[in-house]
Amino acid sequence: MRWNWLLFAFALVGASCTAPGQLSINTPQGRAQNYPPYIEDSPARRDAAQEAWQAFLAEFRLPDTKIELEPILNTPRALPLELAGRIYLNARGVAFDELEAKSVLRGFLGRAGGVLGGEGKDNPLNLNNLSLVNFSKEGNLYRVVYRQAGYTFPIENGYGELRLMLGKDGILLQWSSRLIPNVELPTTPVVTAKDLREKLVGKEFSYTTIAGQPQQYKVTDPTEITVRSLVVYPKLEGKRLTIHLAYPVEVGRSLTWTVYVDAINGQELGVRQNFAS
Repeated sequence: MRWNWLLFAFALVGASCTAPGQLSINTPQGRAQNYPPYIEDSPARRDAAQEAWQAFLAEFRLPDTKIELEPILNTPRALPLELAGRIYLNARGVAFDELEAKSVLRGFLGRAGGVLGGEGKDNPLNLNNLSLVNFSKEGNLYRVVYRQAGYTFPIENGYGELRLMLGKDGILLQWSSRLIPNVELPTTPVVTAKDLREKLVGKEFSYTTIAGQPQQYKVTDPTEITVRSLVVYPKLEGKRLTIHLAYPVEVGRSLTWTVYVDAINGQELGVRQNFAS
């Protein structure tokens, strides 16, 4: 009988360690943390990004140049103006066609992955986790967009993309990266579509008309609410980038908004207005 009571007591202690609607997940630093996982700013991450940048400058024989980095991610926000037109991706120095350009770009990403991924020279990009989603020709330029494909669901809120612009002669003209590190994330939601509709009925939105007049819109009917497929939603919060499993929920009729709601704990993460005002 005494052992039964002891087992029961241990079960109660274990049950109290995790709050309802929360999951215990390993962060990129390998520590057990409550959901959501996050990437945290640190001197070590910033130093690794700067070391990768210095290695890149040395490899391409470029002058010492300061680079502007994305918060937390430490990925390049833009190519420094001083370096535009000085980085040659095509050793032959002549115009190349689309097929050759794509091949050369893959090689360049392998060489510059420590900078573009923000993880440092010892952690290059996994090219298998990048999907080419746009390759367009504009006069003497190629515009290229890669999207991160290492998560189960698409990444939103402006993250998960790598953009490059280069001349047809292979000279790099611009780049920007908002790729995020891979973290462990739940793939099964706790919150249901029914929960979301009940939560959003009665919600009010403020907007401004083209004439500059402030207006309010109130959701009164569940049929105005459409729950879309799950996404990964990174959110910048102070010195952390939290990574959420989320539902994009489209709300409204002729005027619509997309409300991002955490699929694990029901937290409202952000709102995007889907019309111009």
